[in-house]
Amino acid sequence: EIYTLSLHDALPISAVAMMIAEELDLPMSQVTVTLADARPELLMNQLTGGSNSMRSIYVPVRTAAAIARQQLVATAAARWNVSPSAVTTANGVVSGPNGHTATYGSLATAAASAVTIQVPTPALKSQSQFTVLGTPQKRIDVLDIVTGRKQFAMDMRVPNALPTMVARPPTINGTVVSINNKAAILALPGVTDVVPITHGVAIRAATFGQCIDAIQAIQVTWGAGTVDDQSDSSVLAAIKAAEIPLIVPPLLAQTVDAEFTFAFASNAALEPDNAIADVRPGSAEIWSSLKVPIDAQEAIAAQLGLPLTAVTVHVVPGGGSFGRHLFHDVAAEAAEASQKMGKPVKLSWSRTDDFRQGRTHPMCTSRVRANILLGNVISYEQRHTSVQTSFSHGLGEMITATAASLPIAGNLSFAETIFELSQSSPYNFGVTTQLLNEVPLEFNTGSMRNIYSPNVVCAQELVVDQLAAKLHTDPLTFRRQYLKDSRLLAVLNKAAQVGDWGRAMPTGTAQGIAVHSEYQAAIACLIEIDCTPATVNRKIENAVTGPRVTKALIVVDPGFAINPL
Repeated sequence: EIYTLSLHDALPISAVAMMIAEELDLPMSQVTVTLADARPELLMNQLTGGSNSMRSIYVPVRTAAAIARQQLVATAAARWNVSPSAVTTANGVVSGPNGHTATYGSLATAAASAVTIQVPTPALKSQSQFTVLGTPQKRIDVLDIVTGRKQFAMDMRVPNALPTMVARPPTINGTVVSINNKAAILALPGVTDVVPITHGVAIRAATFGQCIDAIQAIQVTWGAGTVDDQSDSSVLAAIKAAEIPLIVPPLLAQTVDAEFTFAFASNAALEPDNAIADVRPGSAEIWSSLKVPIDAQEAIAAQLGLPLTAVTVHVVPGGGSFGRHLFHDVAAEAAEASQKMGKPVKLSWSRTDDFRQGRTHPMCTSRVRANILLGNVISYEQRHTSVQTSFSHGLGEMITATAASLPIAGNLSFAETIFELSQSSPYNFGVTTQLLNEVPLEFNTGSMRNIYSPNVVCAQELVVDQLAAKLHTDPLTFRRQYLKDSRLLAVLNKAAQVGDWGRAMPTGTAQGIAVHSEYQAAIACLIEIDCTPATVNRKIENAVTGPRVTKALIVVDPGFAINPL
């Protein structure tokens, strides 16, 4: 007997299975977690992003499981003519007086209701009653993963959906003016279709290798992209020109002024982006790894000129995307190619596509000024300036997706909200301000891995080290003095203790320590690096060597750990 629950995206399925097993009194081996299609009636509640999955579904999933158990108990009690209080559950079996037993499966049909009914809200187990949650559990899909049996998006097979790839322009978001040797490409082995799409030429063939051969041979006249006249230096100049001024004047020798520049960083998923699309007159069916399937369904329906009800979007497990699958670029491309070819396609990006035309964490600067007076930090200002971060996925549906895609004022208000909700200083640094400004350059950016934190917090912690040095204080002691959060102080102290902070280090090596708090977790990192000449001056062909991390100690207080493993 297998008990399933449909979810909306690639969540940590073992943790979800643990919630179900806990409240249903089931062995983990009897729980299967599946993914649901796009369901627009759920409005904003079909979104996997912002690292909120466990927190947002912890109570609802347990409640659903507890209601199911409650209905099974009530059904058994009625069948045996006893009080529900006399019935117990364990390991998927309901037991009652006089030796009565029944499996969940034997009661399921009778316990189900053909119409929506109101049932008493069940009492969820207290943490002291947990036998599954909070205990070490192996992943339920780990054997399938390591033996290659787990099915990811790229393993999907749909009849007649042949491999399809895209010949892409040399510049970001370039367009097709003309295909100059289409007949020659169609004559290549295996090639069935060649069609222009919004940002490239889609080529369908019998194998992906034949698609690649065709891409290498195709001759295309390309139109301009959205940022053809931009370079790293021009983007940086635009960012610097948009920096919001610092307000507090410097106190000369008692001021730390610092500015940090962060380059574009490719946001590529572990699994190459791919999607299957079968678009026919009057209907479409899509299979892809999607974090916001409602937005994908709504946008693709509009793109194809079809009513929403005519487009079915299936969510398929995908290799880790780190925010990349908040965007349905590949699914939209597959749908466009399938519609123009009149055939089903299995479209895949290459690794090169990812870093040339894919999503990036935007280039940005973080400027910081902190003032010291009478041995205390009295002000801290941080101005984060970035190429516009795309939030075109919105919060899971079309209304916020549209709002986030409006001109810069619309995006800035949306982006500013995200910034203010996610960024804060954990230190008692007196008057503290952290502000965002974004530059409306049309790069393909995305909310990758905590969006602003990797840069804002990196700059902040580097400045904290400079402040400690200015006050002739050890970086650990300085942080202990100014931290506001007792949980951060606890993980900091644990890291210092376990990592043996301050121990004598060989010349050319060093320790560093830092803290961060986000998503209601507290984290401290103690890192050791090797900068000796033998390390940083190694001769490697076509490479430049630098410091090597020799030890990384991470101490985390996540709150309640659903699965300590």
